[in-house]
Amino acid sequence: MAVTRFDSVALPSARIDADGFLHDQPILTRSGVFIYRNPDGSMRREYRPPEEVFRADSLASYKGKPITIRHPTEGDVTPKNARKVSVGTILSEGRQDGETVRADIVIHDPAALGSYRELSVGYRVDYDPTPGTTPDGQPYDGVQRNIETNHLSVLPRGKAGRIARLNLDGEEIFENEEEKPMAKIRLDGIEYEAAPEVINALNKESKRADEAEGKVTETQKRLDSVTAEKDGLQAKVDGYPAELEKVRKDAAEALAENVKARVELIYTAAGFRIDKAEEMTDQEIKIAVIKAVRGDSFDPAGKSDAYLDAAFDLAKSDKRNDAMADQRKKASAPPNQRQDTEELSAAERRQQMIEDQKNAYKGDKGGK
Repeated sequence: MAVTRFDSVALPSARIDADGFLHDQPILTRSGVFIYRNPDGSMRREYRPPEEVFRADSLASYKGKPITIRHPTEGDVTPKNARKVSVGTILSEGRQDGETVRADIVIHDPAALGSYRELSVGYRVDYDPTPGTTPDGQPYDGVQRNIETNHLSVLPRGKAGRIARLNLDGEEIFENEEEKPMAKIRLDGIEYEAAPEVINALNKESKRADEAEGKVTETQKRLDSVTAEKDGLQAKVDGYPAELEKVRKDAAEALAENVKARVELIYTAAGFRIDKAEEMTDQEIKIAVIKAVRGDSFDPAGKSDAYLDAAFDLAKSDKRNDAMADQRKKASAPPNQRQDTEELSAAERRQQMIEDQKNAYKGDKGGK
């Protein structure tokens, strides 16, 4: 777990060069067990092994890092705040001096120090929460590994000679044992005093809350979209019974039309005295009807459905015209010249009977 730490040591006597810059080679930190205060007030002992403190890349990380008055409220020094907070520079890599680390430093604005004389390194570590005991028998709760320096700060002298400060990842507290003016923060329209580290932590938490609220808003939008889609699908499902009923009705009507057309087609075939029409397809019946009119020489091969339908309609029309002409001919003939098989009307039968009686009388009279 990567966290930020601030550790401090005393600033020894220093010299001022011809340009007014302050130079020194102070002890910046040490190896050993450091005590930190947890948020609940309990203490936590973290071990800085010599192999981690004096590791080559860790010592190299001191060179060129900025020096500040107090630790920045942002926690780390970055390109965005370096010009505002920097008052000096670490000139060299860190070097081992017994159990401590020294380095060459320069303060460009000594007047900014005021009465501050204590140094505190701001650095990042990977915290290993595995407890154990140091070689000299000191117990610890975890180990600091991969130490990387970010900046060096000058602080007012503390009552106990070292200062534990807020851990900027917002999970661990580093208490400052000195009394100092508190910074101010406004919450819900009310202004409160708080340590800069607390304000920084609150700002980070506020940012996280804003991000969380943004995610909630985005999630709500997605939920609304899914709900709208669900409602649309439900509307389709609700409409399915009516749609299915319409399909059934249309299918029934289509079936009825097909049955009616089939019956009419077989009835037409009977009028043309076509045998076993019920065993034929619709197209075969139409061809048989056409041949009944045109003769067997009619060849349907290669003829389109539209052509056969038109020829079939024409054959039916010819049949109706012939039937009407025959009826007109029979109606205009004298009753006694009509076919015996033709059914006469009541008036025609009465007239026929009268005529027969007259003819019968004449025949009998002539015989006498």
